[in-house]
Amino acid sequence: MRYIIFFLLLCVEGCRETNLSLDIPYTGDKLVLWGKLKAGFPIRIQLTKTFNPVGNIPSDVTVPGAKVVLVKNGKEYVELSPLANEKGIYVSDSLIEAGATYIVKASAETLPIAESAPVFVPSDTPDIIVDRIRNVPGEINHQTRQDLVSLYFTKQQAEVESYYTLTFLSYFDKDTISASPYGATDNIPAKEEDCHTWTTEKISTYYNEAAGLTFDRAARVFLMKSKCLPDPRNPIKFYIETSKGNFDTPKWAFKVTMRIEVVTKEAFDYAKIAYDQPEGVDLLVLPPQRALTNIKNGYGLIFASNEKTIEIP
Repeated sequence: MRYIIFFLLLCVEGCRETNLSLDIPYTGDKLVLWGKLKAGFPIRIQLTKTFNPVGNIPSDVTVPGAKVVLVKNGKEYVELSPLANEKGIYVSDSLIEAGATYIVKASAETLPIAESAPVFVPSDTPDIIVDRIRNVPGEINHQTRQDLVSLYFTKQQAEVESYYTLTFLSYFDKDTISASPYGATDNIPAKEEDCHTWTTEKISTYYNEAAGLTFDRAARVFLMKSKCLPDPRNPIKFYIETSKGNFDTPKWAFKVTMRIEVVTKEAFDYAKIAYDQPEGVDLLVLPPQRALTNIKNGYGLIFASNEKTIEIP
């Protein structure tokens, strides 16, 4: 009997609510800027703000009525306008120029003025020869038909450190989807040498009639450093999916493309740590990881890119 009473006492003690007093430092609300300055494309910047980690989580952290200005080559260039149908997004029809240097400045009532570090937009994209072998046995995924793509980077500047992204897409009658690339095991630059990483990027949205919801469609993106490229006579290789449906009676894509981007170092560094931060219940037991920002008196990231798309024959 005494063991039962002892057990009940333990249960009661375990269910008792305890208030914890934690001293969590907070320097006050600050602006958060996020955006990619793409050469030849209009300007689009997302603006939100931080909030106190103690207390209720706000339902909306976007910042309306802010002033967002783009500085080009040291001179104020254009003031961005808020989008009416998308909170916290500021845009301009002005196009980003390759080879120019930009700073993004933002100010809002009751919040400190924030600005990005100077960001140089890459001026060149690499020359690449593409060779494609269709319908080959895959090394990892054996459930779908795959092609082997070999990329020869013919023009390299060894003295200049560059950062590249590769995105493969397959085009069907009604869909454009990721070609789900993965690297051939014989020659992809090793991650332990700090040469490459993977990320995902939203490429479109689609409506699912059965669920009655709109979903994002994402693509796998490969990032690498130029210094890790092999000799121009040796390719780097990827397996890609260019069909969908049944393995024996596949539906083939009518077009396959590869987007090659030259991005600033911040984009590569961010992709390497983007998935390291704990989320959900992991926040209770795992410490926060290092974050990356190039915003003075605020947070977030502004980086730049120059891209071209190659149709894979």
